[in-house]
Amino acid sequence: MILYKYVNLDTANLIMEHSMMKFSKPFSFNDPFELTSLFYDGFETRENQAIKYIAASDCYGILSLTRNPLNPLMWAHYGKGKYAEYEGSINLDRGNDSHAGIVFGIDTNLAEFNDHSLNVIPAKYGSVIYTSTQPKHPFAHSDSLRIYQGFILSFEPEILEALQRTFLYKSYHWSYEEEVRIVRNIHRGRYISEFHDIERHAIKEAYIGIRNSSNKSHLIDLKMRIKEAFPACEIFVCRCSESDWQFEKLPIDDVLSKLKSY
Repeated sequence: MILYKYVNLDTANLIMEHSMMKFSKPFSFNDPFELTSLFYDGFETRENQAIKYIAASDCYGILSLTRNPLNPLMWAHYGKGKYAEYEGSINLDRGNDSHAGIVFGIDTNLAEFNDHSLNVIPAKYGSVIYTSTQPKHPFAHSDSLRIYQGFILSFEPEILEALQRTFLYKSYHWSYEEEVRIVRNIHRGRYISEFHDIERHAIKEAYIGIRNSSNKSHLIDLKMRIKEAFPACEIFVCRCSESDWQFEKLPIDDVLSKLKSY
């Protein structure tokens, strides 16, 4: 299964250099409701639930991926970079840094994102659940301390409902992201960091945003660096469709063959 990571150009350069992915603490996410579906109406006090919320936010890291590398909203929000000026270009939107990053396509099996022993929530169980109303009922193992004190190091199917309520529920407002999450313990066990190595051969695809899709020298440079970092990677360039509100992907060599050199 190939899943996709939208990153800005600075982060893309770090990934190419170090072959790492960041499993971020939920506190750093841009959704203020992150993890709040673990709160429920029941016998447990709100204060105790808040302690679990804080502990879970500190003990576990989340890698957010998506199913679609050609989502215009995702490119606008997460695929940022810089316009690379070149002779002969006309830049009408100076200061607009959207659509200038990179999307990496990751083979989740080769990256060990489906390994039950390494992931608290593997990719194949990590599809985010979008709802218009936040759930408030108690759930199986809602009173468990093992989860919220950071003792879960691997996938345990019997507590899947508790894991889903804690890490996978989000408002329907975010459904456009088609998010899939991998959750790991970054407090105990193998990973005592937010930054985790990924095998270079697990990066199978790369997409270059449309902001610099006509800059031949920029594309040549990116192609060289991506191929050096990830030899098994196919490289595509995003272009606007001429018939609808969609992006198209074109192999980078096809694009380069039609561009003039400046």
